[in-house]
Amino acid sequence: MKKKIISVLLCVLMMSGLAACGSESEGKKDSNESSGGESKGFVGITTSMYTNEGLTLLCDTMKERLEKEGYEVVIKDADTDQAQQTKDVEDFISQGADLIVVEACDSVGVKSAFELCNAADIPVLSVNQVLDDSLLDMTVGSVTGDNYEAGYAVGEAVAEALDYRGTLTMLTYDVAFVCRERGDGFKDAISQYDDIDVLEVFDGVCTEDEAMKKTEDWLQQYPDISAIFGNNSNCGIGIAAAVRAAGKTDDILVANVDGLSGDIRNMEDGALDITAVYPMKEMAIEAADRAIQVLETGSCDEDPHMQFNLCTKDNIDTYKEYWGIE
Repeated sequence: MKKKIISVLLCVLMMSGLAACGSESEGKKDSNESSGGESKGFVGITTSMYTNEGLTLLCDTMKERLEKEGYEVVIKDADTDQAQQTKDVEDFISQGADLIVVEACDSVGVKSAFELCNAADIPVLSVNQVLDDSLLDMTVGSVTGDNYEAGYAVGEAVAEALDYRGTLTMLTYDVAFVCRERGDGFKDAISQYDDIDVLEVFDGVCTEDEAMKKTEDWLQQYPDISAIFGNNSNCGIGIAAAVRAAGKTDDILVANVDGLSGDIRNMEDGALDITAVYPMKEMAIEAADRAIQVLETGSCDEDPHMQFNLCTKDNIDTYKEYWGIE
């Protein structure tokens, strides 16, 4: 009988001990959750193409900086679909966002997303993308690059490399004004030289596969083409792949704007000759700083118009280091 009583007591004690352990563990969890303090607010970031290396860096840097400051941050990828981006903005609004950062898919079509934010009295910070003038008053601020100047600088460099004579084609993506401005700058630079003939400007290309396919068509259509220009890194990579596959890296000059790591690697093996490097790291920091300013004060500094840097084989080591390429 005594043994039974002792056994029961031991069981009770063990169960009490387990319950105590459980309570202590939960208590520690609650303590850990509250130790960081309450979130200072919620920020939604929507981007046109998160799989783009530069935009990944832009969004992740902003998220890291804002979270360090105590804000909750969610990133959504619209994957070049403006309708999806508008839906993502609606989701952020329904979640009670304090700020929505938009890297727009469409410089005009993004208007409906901005209207939703304005109606909900949620500030919008535009990043990277150049907006239609009619949309500027709908944002609290923006951070962009000087894309026209980047395209112009690449055009001048291409003209010089061709000794101011030859033929070329261009891939553009005018629905995104950031790309339209690059193309406009390039065209204006090239137009100064009567002996450079622009054979074709093809609009609407923004992915590697599209650029590669169009370049393959051009190589058949224009066998003696001198140069090809792409509006962004995806185009540059697609063009380079087609030119490399055709064995014409020594015959055709390839140029683009963005200068991401894929471009620099293509330049190393001779498939890309000229690029304007987007200061994406610097833009990410500027964008994060302005987001914090808006959250804390309701306004932010004016657009800095970040400057690109021209990269050729002569200074490629600088940009290999920039992107951590060994």
